[in-house]
Amino acid sequence: MEFAEPLALALAVFAVPVAFLARRKARGYTVPSTGAVASLPPTLRLRVARFLPLLRVLAVVMLAVAIAGPREGDADAIVPGEGVDIALALDISSSMESSQIGPGKSRLDAMKEVVREFVTSRENDRVGLVVFRQDAVALSPPSLDYDALDKMVATIEEEKIPDGTGIGVGLAGALNMLQDSTAASRIVILLTDGQQNADSITPEKAADLAISLKIRVYTIGVVTQADPGLNQGIDEELLTAISDRTGAVYFEADSIESLQDVYDEISSLEQSRVGRASFESFTEWAPWFAIAAAALIALELVLRGTLLRRTPA
Repeated sequence: MEFAEPLALALAVFAVPVAFLARRKARGYTVPSTGAVASLPPTLRLRVARFLPLLRVLAVVMLAVAIAGPREGDADAIVPGEGVDIALALDISSSMESSQIGPGKSRLDAMKEVVREFVTSRENDRVGLVVFRQDAVALSPPSLDYDALDKMVATIEEEKIPDGTGIGVGLAGALNMLQDSTAASRIVILLTDGQQNADSITPEKAADLAISLKIRVYTIGVVTQADPGLNQGIDEELLTAISDRTGAVYFEADSIESLQDVYDEISSLEQSRVGRASFESFTEWAPWFAIAAAALIALELVLRGTLLRRTPA
């Protein structure tokens, strides 16, 4: 047990003076002589009456303890900090469907599996979704409806847009979702398995926009470990430069497990930025001590006014 205001316990030192004053103020009545009764043994009523000041002492002590705020800590409770606004920019070019990242699983299927888990594990984070090939298509603005986002990711297919890899336009589309956000932290997570080959916004210009908006851009390059020849399209230098310039990190994933680790690490990095508030929950005992103090005072008053009354009614 601990006390919220331990200095208030000093009030307990007033218990004895209060009891002494109460005893002095107790009224009596005068008899001509006590000689006749002095030799008589004290009655039970008289013996009990001597302990009445003790009730006042205990009441003052209980009241002092109540004011001090006795409590017991139960456990640390974690309160999520302010949420992060996240825009996911996902490459759905033909190479994502045709190349495998694991046995019998395409890069696109692996991406959908990991991203679905990432989305459904959010708490207080708004998530938006952009897919891109040569052009970009916004599928959802930042939202807390994780179930709807989960279903949306699960049904991602090659959109009816020209094939290609428009990293710049995909990034610009994601940034557009976040430019009016007032969240404490705003990030883009861009995943691709290729390099810029679309005649649209350049990745460098999109990165400049991210810098001006103070939005961090995490980039993920998906490669195929089993066949290094399939990784010729990854522009690691570009992806690294985008992340470095915006204050984020570039990751490379060559399996479903490593891709999952990447998204987990990004989650951890962002949680450490916005923080998570914690407090210790308590069981408060002050009301019970206050009730005990009131009960003792009431008992004393009742006894003084009835069974242990010292003056005639």
